[in-house]
Amino acid sequence: MPDSSALDVLIGLALLFAAFSLGVSRINEAVLGLLHYRGRRLESELRRLLGGRPPGGASPDPGAAPADVAAELLDGPLRAMRTAGRDATSADMADHPPVQRTWAAVSRARRLRLPSYVPSTAFARALLDRVDPPARAMLAQLRPDALPAHIADEIREHYQTAYDAARRSLDEGSAQALYDAMPVDHPTGRVVAAALVSAVGSGTVGTLEDGLTALPPSLAKDALTAAVVRTGGDREKIITELAQWYDEAMDRLSGWYKRRIAVFLLSYAIVLSAVFNLDAVAISRALWQDGTVRDAAVTASQAQIGQAAADGSTPANSTPGDSATTGSGDANSGDAGSRDAGSAAGEGDAVERAIRSVQDASGLALPIGWVRTSDDRDDPREVPHTVGGWFLKIAGLAIACFALTAGAPFWFELLGRLVNMRAAGPKPRSATSG
Repeated sequence: MPDSSALDVLIGLALLFAAFSLGVSRINEAVLGLLHYRGRRLESELRRLLGGRPPGGASPDPGAAPADVAAELLDGPLRAMRTAGRDATSADMADHPPVQRTWAAVSRARRLRLPSYVPSTAFARALLDRVDPPARAMLAQLRPDALPAHIADEIREHYQTAYDAARRSLDEGSAQALYDAMPVDHPTGRVVAAALVSAVGSGTVGTLEDGLTALPPSLAKDALTAAVVRTGGDREKIITELAQWYDEAMDRLSGWYKRRIAVFLLSYAIVLSAVFNLDAVAISRALWQDGTVRDAAVTASQAQIGQAAADGSTPANSTPGDSATTGSGDANSGDAGSRDAGSAAGEGDAVERAIRSVQDASGLALPIGWVRTSDDRDDPREVPHTVGGWFLKIAGLAIACFALTAGAPFWFELLGRLVNMRAAGPKPRSATSG
């Protein structure tokens, strides 16, 4: 039956595991934030993709000084990812090269405010702008064949000469000459030509081929070269292909990251289980044998689910600390340094629910924690005296450890289903059944 003692035991265990899973998640989030772990991992992956020097590593060519493309992008077009939501400006990447020692790397990441999230399109556009400056894209829009048909042949030939000169060497002089050669009765072209003059500046703008040649050997260079060949130099198509390649690279990083976080969560679960003596076997036995404790656990669970429903959300949807990805765009990698006030408020509500859950679980008279050994009582919170007792204790702690690694969303969702199942009552008898 849905309201049987066995179901009540499961509800009590789910409530307990949900409460302490929130504790595991909060510890994990605090440690990751303190160590700036996501930002450091993302920077390391960007350097791997862009051919930069890894933290503490030597330069690939000791006799040369290869360009640090990752630092250039994070100091340039991607700098907003490091300063979003903050008034103070971040330090320059170029002034703080990678280091190998852990605490020095943490201090460096804090000063640089390394992002833990870079959108794939932003990365692709920033890298392409470095290789193929936007001024070249503007020049491509000013091709002579784009002139209106009514333009006289003499003016067209003069414009063709100026355009060819700009293609060979695009600088301030050639851009100004192209603007002067633009027909007056082609206002759209004159607007683009004026923008080209402003974009060129005082230096000479290199070609896409020059930019690719200057790019250090890297996985990103290979992917960009292949994209240029496949798309025939179409800028928007290059950005699309490069963004897709970046997403695939970040997917692989996310897989590695999830496996690493799983190890962290298991470590925290072991510590919590040992400190609080979360013996799943002893707790199950207490819930099964004591109806008062069972009823208290069910009441606390119903109150928890009811409060979440009244708030218009479920604890599973707003529990912090279970994000296990980083990089380009997974929803779980939302600590990119740009959380809005709404998400911060949701996280605060989740923390309050976590505290209430732990308090509720602590007040259920469950055998949680350790007590002094006494001959007058048989308390499951005592240190075992026999081999069999130690076996059961270790088994109970192990079950609790792996249960906590499942995550608070899983346990809150399961808790809601069990509470709803209990509230539904037994299935009505069929009219035809005897």
